[in-house]
Amino acid sequence: MAVITYKALQDQLASMLGADGASDLPPVDQTRLGIFINQAYRECYLPIDGRRPQWASRKLTLSYAKEQKSAELGTDVIDVDKIPELDGLGPLSPMSGPEDEIRIRSHYSSDFKAPGLRGLGFPNFEGIEPEVSRPIWYYVDTTDSGTDSEVMPRLFLYPIPDQAYTVTLRANVMPAELSFDSDKPRLPGDVVWDILFPLAQEKMLADPRYNGANKELLVLAAQNARKRLSTLASAQKHKGSMRLVKRGGW
Repeated sequence: MAVITYKALQDQLASMLGADGASDLPPVDQTRLGIFINQAYRECYLPIDGRRPQWASRKLTLSYAKEQKSAELGTDVIDVDKIPELDGLGPLSPMSGPEDEIRIRSHYSSDFKAPGLRGLGFPNFEGIEPEVSRPIWYYVDTTDSGTDSEVMPRLFLYPIPDQAYTVTLRANVMPAELSFDSDKPRLPGDVVWDILFPLAQEKMLADPRYNGANKELLVLAAQNARKRLSTLASAQKHKGSMRLVKRGGW
């Protein structure tokens, strides 16, 4: 299969503006071509119907030192897929966020009733210091730490690790932007021409210089490309259920 480059995609789209190649267009038009191509490329990783294909996931291994509470996932990570595993110890349980950590290390102490106000009671809680032990829970947080120049997702563990641990997980990622002529889209098979290219053609309809009469056909081709993309969400079509059966005598 021939290698398809960013330049080849640009040259093909340039014909919609009446040019023989992208280099024949003014710089501003070349920039718009790049925007449309990268929009279509990202849609191949993040489809509109939400059925992300497996090539949009990456396996990550995070190392935690003693008392290291969080680790950076990378700016291209969108979210964490599946359940992270504490290597050699089993899966981690999800928290909804840092508020759950506060609840876990808080306990009920008493009720406070305001004098003279019947039925108006307020529970009192006492918090304890964060526990340092084997991590059991995790949550992902994208809150700015105060020094972030980019959105940086971080994987937090609780309790705080009492020793060095390794966490393995799968994360959904966005592809690196195509910018150089020799860049190649990271997509399988014929997805570049059969899916990415029709999507880019549809997005080209927003270009103020495009005045072709085949807009309906381009929209239909993009719709068919999205339908085909949804069929590629999983490379394994037959999936059985794994059952654990208790042996006799137990």
